[in-house]
Amino acid sequence: MHESFDDPMVERAYLAMPERFQAQALALRALILRNAESLEATGGLQETLKWGQPSYLPVKARIGSTLRVAAHDEQHLGLYFNCNTTLVESFRSLFGDELAYEKNRAMLFDIDEPLPEGAIAQS
Repeated sequence: MHESFDDPMVERAYLAMPERFQAQALALRALILRNAESLEATGGLQETLKWGQPSYLPVKARIGSTLRVAAHDEQHLGLYFNCNTTLVESFRSLFGDELAYEKNRAMLFDIDEPLPEGAIAQS
């Protein structure tokens, strides 16, 4: 069971992912939404679609960065960040080889492994 969706198009985007990605993608969504509750400065999160992918934007302007969730390859789910930020570089310095990355734009999660909740909470 997953938290309900306010936007049916976002729900459809999750359900359109290859079936083997869906459970982990929905678990990642739940972590994003749960962690966002503690970030008062953002004014909350807006869940929407960007480039056809589930995306999370701070409600307040110029606070934080957009996150996107999408299958990266056949084995990895990606949590994508704006590539013009230093977020991935910061995660590399904090977590090193504990996480996998795609250049300066994403953290990658093996769909056969549990999500690294601590690292995601810091993103």
